[in-house]
Amino acid sequence: MSDRDINQAGRVFPVSDLIAGVACLAGCVAFLMLALALPAGHSTGDTGPGALPVQVGIFGTISSLAYLVITMRGAFADEQGDFSRAHRALVAFLIFVICLAGVNWIGLPLSIAAASGLVTLLFPGERRLLRAGATGLGLWLIAVLLFGKLLGLPMP
Repeated sequence: MSDRDINQAGRVFPVSDLIAGVACLAGCVAFLMLALALPAGHSTGDTGPGALPVQVGIFGTISSLAYLVITMRGAFADEQGDFSRAHRALVAFLIFVICLAGVNWIGLPLSIAAASGLVTLLFPGERRLLRAGATGLGLWLIAVLLFGKLLGLPMP
């Protein structure tokens, strides 16, 4: 028996972390491919706001690859997952899917504002309605003023 076998005794391989890393990598690569396929327009270019989706895709892909490497090296092997609140993640995902499905009817800024406000309601604490409203309003203002007005990006 080698020293490596003795050091690895009792360690459990974090399958859930590996699945999460692969899912993130697949999502980021898909996002990058979609960003690269955007049609050329007034907002695309090397330094224009149209380059932002490509930069987000590249950053996400690099981060996902780093997470996978760290996971494969066993950095999270000693940590036990606590899935007692996993339903919140599923509910948050469903909220975003439902709200983003309505982008064609209510617009992207309002859809993002509704989704973020509803997800904020999932977190415990005082003044949940106030926090949810402020979060939704803040993201709506960012989408409309920063991306729509200042950067001139078309909002669906």
